[in-house]
Amino acid sequence: MLEKKDYYRLPWSMNDNPIAWIEVTDICNIHCEGCYRQYMTGHKSLEQLKEEVLFFKKWRNPDNFSIAGGEPLIHPHIIELVAFMKEQGIKPIILSNGVALTPELLRELKKAGLTGFTMHVDSHQNRPHWLNKTEKEHNELRQSIADMVASVGGLYLVFNSTVYPDTYHEIPDVVRWGQANIEKVQGLVFITYRTATTSDSIATDKNDQQIDMSKLSYTRESFDGHFITAPEVYQIIKDHFPEYEAAGYLGGSIRHDSYKWLIGAMVGTKNQMYGSVGKKTMEFAQIGHHLWTGRYLAYLSQARIGSKIFLLSPFDPILRQAWKKRLKDVVSYPSRIFDGIYTQSIGIIQAPDLLPDGRADMCDSCPDITIFDGKFVNSCRMDEYRLFGGFVSVLEKEEPAEKVDA
Repeated sequence: MLEKKDYYRLPWSMNDNPIAWIEVTDICNIHCEGCYRQYMTGHKSLEQLKEEVLFFKKWRNPDNFSIAGGEPLIHPHIIELVAFMKEQGIKPIILSNGVALTPELLRELKKAGLTGFTMHVDSHQNRPHWLNKTEKEHNELRQSIADMVASVGGLYLVFNSTVYPDTYHEIPDVVRWGQANIEKVQGLVFITYRTATTSDSIATDKNDQQIDMSKLSYTRESFDGHFITAPEVYQIIKDHFPEYEAAGYLGGSIRHDSYKWLIGAMVGTKNQMYGSVGKKTMEFAQIGHHLWTGRYLAYLSQARIGSKIFLLSPFDPILRQAWKKRLKDVVSYPSRIFDGIYTQSIGIIQAPDLLPDGRADMCDSCPDITIFDGKFVNSCRMDEYRLFGGFVSVLEKEEPAEKVDA
């Protein structure tokens, strides 16, 4: 059972946060179920995007720019934007589905200063030639993307996927694939699926006027399943990979007991996973990076961290267990002393939860804040601003009163 006292509460805030989420376009080349964005305006101009970069640099203090969409790789000025971000001394990270990625584009992006990718791959994306395939079968697609990125070298790579009720049991297949590619894949992220339903809910805007919920891309007519929670994702990973442990978290904006971001990092080699870092190592990484650079940390520059990670084991009992397992492995197989030591992060994100009073439990200190109309807005709900001028409230429809005979 998760206990918040066992994990480090990430010290991020609105104005001091490692992530700046910049949406370059709302056009995409595939459609993912539950996507928060729909086409309304198209590509932003390079001039507008540069203004947003500078706005974030002034008001957010980010360690990296998450270049999102839509699909950012189809933006006509993606190379120039990456180069401009690099000039600002902030890591550019592209969030992509990988469909438009080619070796030629990959080399140009690296030359422009790209730090890495977060690639979204899951079985509900309606990709051509991948329909009705399992998450395990999608590992073939993940592998092809990982091999392409690794071929140019020096780029950080994370894979994320949305977790649906029917794919929850397949999470271990993705983790197992990730571990087998620890030298190429620096992180995995699992995002729990959420949707609002039009059949049993009504929504009102900021003026308490009822709105048409079907205009939002993340609504559907009905949903009879059980929404997967972050603790459930944690538990299925823990059950199959006992060496896994979380280290840090962000709670909810309303509920005191919710886990919105749950972050850990496993330590191992291509041959053996030894364990995980604990809350003290996570605290050292965040505070140390802030003292050294003035910014909190979201993405490492590289995952091959080496045995120096174990220098923190005297202060971190979770990491100390990994160090003991490493020593035992080297004693049993002396040649493994030359194996590279890697970290591989595992992040779990629980999307906004609708509460009975119509509010949504959001991520405290939201890392994925974006810009709309000159102000910060939660990226997962920006379409509510674009369509209705602000957050909407969603309430369950009242049951009609039973008719009583006179």
